Amino acid sequence: MIRKLFFLATFISVAIIANAQTWTQQNTNFTGTSIGVDEISIVDASIVWVKGFNGSGTGAKIRAYSKTLNGGTTWSTGTIGLTGTIMPNTFAASSYTRAFVACLDTVSSVASFWSTANGGTTWAPVAGILNNTGSFADGVKFWNTTKGFCYGDPINSLYEIYTTSDGGATWTPAVTSVAPVPAAEYGYNGGECASIVPGTGVGVFMTDHGRIIRTTDYGVHWATTPTAPFTSSVYNGNKVYASSANYIICATYITATTTWTWKYTSDGGTTWNTYAPSGSFYDYAMCYVPGTPNKFVATSPDAATIEGVGYSTDGGLSWTDFTDALLQPSGVNIQCLAVGFASVTTGWVGNYDQSQLINSILKYYDPLAGVNMMQTVNGNDVNIYPNPSHGMVNVAVNGPNAQDITMTVFDLIGNNISSQILNVNGLTNASINLTSYPKGVYLVQLSSNKETITKKLIIQ
Repeated sequence: MIRKLFFLATFISVAIIANAQTWTQQNTNFTGTSIGVDEISIVDASIVWVKGFNGSGTGAKIRAYSKTLNGGTTWSTGTIGLTGTIMPNTFAASSYTRAFVACLDTVSSVASFWSTANGGTTWAPVAGILNNTGSFADGVKFWNTTKGFCYGDPINSLYEIYTTSDGGATWTPAVTSVAPVPAAEYGYNGGECASIVPGTGVGVFMTDHGRIIRTTDYGVHWATTPTAPFTSSVYNGNKVYASSANYIICATYITATTTWTWKYTSDGGTTWNTYAPSGSFYDYAMCYVPGTPNKFVATSPDAATIEGVGYSTDGGLSWTDFTDALLQPSGVNIQCLAVGFASVTTGWVGNYDQSQLINSILKYYDPLAGVNMMQTVNGNDVNIYPNPSHGMVNVAVNGPNAQDITMTVFDLIGNNISSQILNVNGLTNASINLTSYPKGVYLVQLSSNKETITKKLIIQ
């Protein structure tokens, strides 16, 4: 019986390894050519809405959305039903049937706030919310299926902000005493101009004069951070991202050249530091990965300078490229657009299909990502480094117990590509040479007669 159970456990383990994956390509079903994804709104790991845009560089703007109910296995597309010359600007969904969009009239420059409650079949202005005389709708975000906020420029000397606790069916004015300083200050309407931290009630948006306005209670109360990251005159655009009430990254530019100046705070805005990340930092779009200590993912489609998708686990201070055959089909990074993650295991990145056959989105799914693997075997500390690696990997075992440890490396389809025995009385350090193997994710299994642990290894 014990032997049968052992083989069953081994079979299950290999099955999990075989089913693990990293990036897959999905068809958004947007009609036309070169339709990109410029915003991703994640309700949960199964329900996702995306907004499309004309990425050809020519032609008119479009009013397209696509959504999935099954994690992207299938996508259904439709038209955001706006009237006249009104075009969608930034949007967010609270469920598979309900979504909201802040819009801008391309002729009159009047902003408005629209929604659908039937899955996108019909759209209408939201009565009394950011559609009053003098209102200018800037953006909308949802923390979960019930709680969210929408905001606009100041009206009657205060920023116009509303909160919802029923998925957007009803909205309540937020409690805020934030007045524009100076009186001409206003917000920006764009997907990167506001940020939320799921599960915490933290939300932020940034003004054209460089101030950060923040909530920590799901949008009920709002106030500025103790100091502003930027204090010059009017800025031409901004971006802001947060992983907590204390940790915020933001950027702005003064001229239309979109040369961004970046800063970050780790103390809630009491002090601001110049943001000078190492590695390949992609500054087109960024998102915090929910549930992680301080992980961000960032993208860029700019072939003239830098393109790709990378991640940071230290609050964006250092960056590493994701590696996958879909991301580097010819050995170089592809263009990547909007980004959104549901959790450390699941996320999506917009892109242009390299074969130009479909309007696509790339899904990241790694069931082992973020798993808190044990750090000891038989009471011994086990360290595998560097990780990620370029192929040469070191293994160090330190501790009091002298039992042999079998170290085996598998690829993600379950092939055993390396195996050796570590004897803690003698050989306590070893190396693995994977330089001849493809870039990607591997699993290092460490086993004794008492226990087995598995650690993920990335070769890049």
